[in-house]
Amino acid sequence: MRKIETLKQVQALIGDTYMYAVIVAVAAVVLAFVIANLIKWGGGKFDNSHVKRRVWYIITGVVAIIAFYLYNALYVSNFITKAPLKAQFSTANIIATLVVLGVYAATGIVTMLLLRRSKWGSILGKSKK
Repeated sequence: MRKIETLKQVQALIGDTYMYAVIVAVAAVVLAFVIANLIKWGGGKFDNSHVKRRVWYIITGVVAIIAFYLYNALYVSNFITKAPLKAQFSTANIIATLVVLGVYAATGIVTMLLLRRSKWGSILGKSKK
């Protein structure tokens, strides 16, 4: 990565950061989907496998959000040379992290509702049969 020294470069970096936020959120949903499908049905009257899937969905989301924020805060911001530009990127980093959270939650819940009778849809709770 190159040094960021002008306002135009920071604005381009912020735009890229927002795009990467959406990409990270979608990748995290795909990873959570794969993990949910790897967890076997519990079977029986007291099947709690949906709870395991829900826990892994939350863990995947939290790890993705924290990793995205820390990558930008600790690595990317070091290439910004001027303090006002660094502060502007820091604010954008917080907003982009919230974008990751929002896209992850919205995409996850919508797809769970669409696939209600699958392992992925069981994360919301037991489906009515």
